[in-house]
Amino acid sequence: MKSTFAFFVAALLAIPTITTAQIVIDGSADAQYGAPVASQQLGTSTFKNTETNLDAANGSELDAAYGTISNGVLYLVLAGNLDSGGTDSSGNAFDKLNIFFMTGPGGDHTLGTNYNGNADFGHINNMGVGGNNSMDGNPGLTFDTGFAANYWIGVTVGGAGVGPTFYVNREVICSNCDGEFLGNSSPSNTPPGNIMVDPVFGVRAALNNSNTNGVQMDLSGCEVNGAPFNPQNVKTGVELAIPLSAIGSPTGSVSVCAFITDDQYASMYNQVLAPINGGPSECQGSFGSADAVDFSTLPGTHTFTFTVPPCNSFPLSPTAVEFTSSGGSSNVTVVDSGACSWNATSNVPWVTITSGSSGVGNGTITYSVASNTTVDARTASITVSGQFATASMNITEDGKILPPFGSIVVDGIAESAYGCPIAIQQLGTGFGKNLSTNLNNNGGGAQGGGSELDAAYGLVANNVLFLTLAGNLQNNGNEVMIFFMTGPGGQNTLTNVNPNIGNLNSSGSTTNGTGPGLTFDPGFAPNYWIGVNAAGATFFVDYAQLWPGGTNALGVATNGYFLGSTTTTNGTLATGSNPFLIQATLNDSNTNGVSGDSCTTNAAGAQQTIAAAQVRSGMEFAIPLGAIGSPTGAIAICAYITGGSPHTYLSNQFLGPIGSNSPSMTVCQTDLGNVTNSSAINFGNLPGQHFFLVGPEMRVTKIAVSNSNATVVYQTEANTNLLYRVERASGNYSTNLVWTPLSGFIPGTGGVLTQTDLSVTSKTNVYYRVRQSPNCQ
Repeated sequence: MKSTFAFFVAALLAIPTITTAQIVIDGSADAQYGAPVASQQLGTSTFKNTETNLDAANGSELDAAYGTISNGVLYLVLAGNLDSGGTDSSGNAFDKLNIFFMTGPGGDHTLGTNYNGNADFGHINNMGVGGNNSMDGNPGLTFDTGFAANYWIGVTVGGAGVGPTFYVNREVICSNCDGEFLGNSSPSNTPPGNIMVDPVFGVRAALNNSNTNGVQMDLSGCEVNGAPFNPQNVKTGVELAIPLSAIGSPTGSVSVCAFITDDQYASMYNQVLAPINGGPSECQGSFGSADAVDFSTLPGTHTFTFTVPPCNSFPLSPTAVEFTSSGGSSNVTVVDSGACSWNATSNVPWVTITSGSSGVGNGTITYSVASNTTVDARTASITVSGQFATASMNITEDGKILPPFGSIVVDGIAESAYGCPIAIQQLGTGFGKNLSTNLNNNGGGAQGGGSELDAAYGLVANNVLFLTLAGNLQNNGNEVMIFFMTGPGGQNTLTNVNPNIGNLNSSGSTTNGTGPGLTFDPGFAPNYWIGVNAAGATFFVDYAQLWPGGTNALGVATNGYFLGSTTTTNGTLATGSNPFLIQATLNDSNTNGVSGDSCTTNAAGAQQTIAAAQVRSGMEFAIPLGAIGSPTGAIAICAYITGGSPHTYLSNQFLGPIGSNSPSMTVCQTDLGNVTNSSAINFGNLPGQHFFLVGPEMRVTKIAVSNSNATVVYQTEANTNLLYRVERASGNYSTNLVWTPLSGFIPGTGGVLTQTDLSVTSKTNVYYRVRQSPNCQ
């Protein structure tokens, strides 16, 4: 399965400009508000405030509501008081003012219990079905018919004595959605210290708790009896300036339901706006359980509504778009019924607006997103700005998925999970250039068949060595010889008494002992061998263990098998003996890569290398580590192409390649010829290093926690084309965890590295992983 990438587009909440000359946020309804849109009709069923402080109060009431929408902002004053316990610690500290907003479809008509715990510790759930799982059998607070809340803002004030603080929280009303503490302020400070400003959504709030007029105290909650109790004249209380973008960027209307509960949201007072209205003969005291209240059964309408004027918002549609890692293009529709002018801009160069960068009224913006070649996700925004309002669309694009987070399927193609090539060819092939795109029938003659080794890809994951040798293998019996050094005791020079599989012994020392066998680079002494060849449309695979001196302690050369063959590209081998369940397959469709020129100059060599590094199809293997001695360190691998049986005629196609890292050195190398020549072939005499390293498996090996520090020890792969860093996540484990890097990327060479986390605030549900980034040369 191939890895795919996507990005998500959603509304980004922007902070509009508020013209403070029009309305001052100070906890008092200025003249610009006009008459109240709703006023109280019941005496408060809790304490009546008798103090004149800006901050502390010893009673709660909702006397009147004032509001207006201007310049993309909802200005709202809920006049009255919030009980802080009073300066003498009387009353009920931390009473809660609950303000619910309906700004569009999809809200909750009856409150649930899965709202975000970041907003006032999640206690809003106490008003939901069952009272936050209290199992009291109550159905959950239910609003008026036709009202379904999308957002909630909660205000509370508390702290006994002089100088209490008021707090503001916000919640998106849906299960497991966004919720947060917006901020706090001390009302006893004179403005601007009285004003709370939320830096994320742009919400501003102020409290003036000095009212002593308004409704009377009546535990029975009967109707207000007139002067001096005139709630419609009260103008001080809680004042909010809420950018429309903080409550869903509504374009039609905003409906509000406001009421007061106790500090745990468990019981509700009779103070509701718009008010409970039963006439002079009816009363309503406090409600025992907030989760049992049904506004639709109470007299009156318990909401008030504001119309959003034209030009006060620019809703964008759609709000979600997905792209693959190669990027793409899409459209964004601007909905503007006010026929207002606007401009659209992108804040990054990889998102380009291709048309519709400005308009009047409704319009369409077309944009393109470039592919992301980095390991990290990246974000951008397209911002639509008008005279009074600003709206933004946030674009997030995933980074590359790399092992062990990508998928590998043994299909003859090196998926993106392999990352960069580990070894790359420098020479044109002397065994012919393939011109056929057949998957498994690369013949000669008119088909232009050929064999080449362009690049090697490899990694260890889940105790399996995944290896792809990109290139071609002609179906004329040519053999790819692959040697693995996984520990001590291998054969630097091949003997002729190894398991007699696939003509392996033909490359060993001569029978009469007069000549050496094939000799590898100094320091490379393989312990295992796999040989593959093709005939017709069939791919054949052999395996052998290379014992020290050719035999085991009993003098027997064991562990040699014909593993099987395949005519497909699914990795499964049949018709052989495969005790280790090795998978292998061939995709012979490559027609790119190196040329048919076996000699390279400086410039030509660079071109060969660039071409070879682009090839990702060829021979692919999945080899359980138990099949090659269960190594725990790096695995050294040497691969080369030979001619047909007995596979003793060597080409010039090696990985690691014959070549030089010196920019001043010209390398030419035709096919090496027969290993049984009087001067046996010695790889150590050829320029370059003719093996490459894969593994050990990238993983966290140890975590040690001391106080608030964690020391993470992790293993890197022996691959200079990869960089590593440790990342941390916390919470309930899922694929949606947010991972935070603890450092920048560090080169790994197969060694063990250490990273210290200095900010471990919890030892529960904390996870660490190693992430790698390509460092292709």
